[in-house]
Amino acid sequence: MPVISRRAQEALYPSVREMFELAAGIPDVISFAVGEPGFDTPRPMIDAAYHAAIHGDTHYTPNRGTLALRETWCRYRNAQDDTDYDPDGEIIVTAGGMEAVYLAMIATLDAGDDILISDPGYANYFGQAQMTQANVIPVPLHEDNGFRMRAVDVEAAVTPRTKALLLNSPSNPAGAIIGPDELAAIADVARRHDLWVISDEVYRAFVYDDHVQCLSISTMPGMKERTVVVDSFSKTFAMTGWRIGCAFGPKPIIDQMTVMQENVVSCVPGALQQGAVAALGGSADILSTMKAAYRANRDTVAQAVAEMPLVNCDVPDGAFYMLINVAATGMNDHDFAIRLLNEAHVVVTPASGFGSRGRGYVRLSYVGTAEDTAEGLRRMKAWLERL
Repeated sequence: MPVISRRAQEALYPSVREMFELAAGIPDVISFAVGEPGFDTPRPMIDAAYHAAIHGDTHYTPNRGTLALRETWCRYRNAQDDTDYDPDGEIIVTAGGMEAVYLAMIATLDAGDDILISDPGYANYFGQAQMTQANVIPVPLHEDNGFRMRAVDVEAAVTPRTKALLLNSPSNPAGAIIGPDELAAIADVARRHDLWVISDEVYRAFVYDDHVQCLSISTMPGMKERTVVVDSFSKTFAMTGWRIGCAFGPKPIIDQMTVMQENVVSCVPGALQQGAVAALGGSADILSTMKAAYRANRDTVAQAVAEMPLVNCDVPDGAFYMLINVAATGMNDHDFAIRLLNEAHVVVTPASGFGSRGRGYVRLSYVGTAEDTAEGLRRMKAWLERL
């Protein structure tokens, strides 16, 4: 049998998927593992996609995405941030936000280049960087700073081969939001070192407190021309399975990403893009409903964890994740997650899968129903009390 490539053999497999598969064989499980909205896609988006399909929208679309979606998404983004993205050259529709991140990495990094990625950070960033043959330089995040990226740590991580910085705010796995002043300082580091910035903003709609600002680094002076902004319908509109994302950025890099899109997936299905157009035209109901549910869940989780022995957490600013410190249990995060699954039928994700600084933490995703959330927390507390 021919030998599988070394790159394939060394590919990283996210710990969240490991826990998902382990839980499949256990009855009566309550999962806090998967970062997927606990809502189905609303009917107007489904109807729009269905209507488009039955009327013949079943053919290839432009590599950049349909003009209707590009125009609608640019209007939505420009109204949100007072920007001026051009639908003809500064946006590409991709197969989910993850393809947008991957294309942005390929477009900005050569083999052997360095990319700065937060640690802990979304596991797929590390896997994608590995596939591009770039080197990941971790930017350490600190619990005493709420796991928010700091400019001083970014500066310290820059090497002579650094080409790009990957930002994620609100973040996975911590739900942290980088404040305006710190974001401005990070932008200064990027300008001085002439770095590309890939800004993954797929959770930006999920900010729960009025006093918290969540800005895009692309809106800061001198940053639009060096930033690729990644967005997606998956979280904001409960459309994870539709796989519709995008990248906003300067025309030269978007043009190159469009060329690469042809070589990866060619295009995103047209009928699904029509569903996305409908989402942008009438999204307020589902988004406001989700935000209200997740904020209530966040507060429930934070209060419950505060009453549990041996664990603690900070209350996150956004997204729908929380990192829980389990070091006082005497177990590493992986053993903690496995025992909690087997003994209490509750699924959490070992945060060591999000980088070396995730060791000793587990990630809890609070997107379930209020009833499941309360029951899962009750089981977790009872299990901790028995330790």
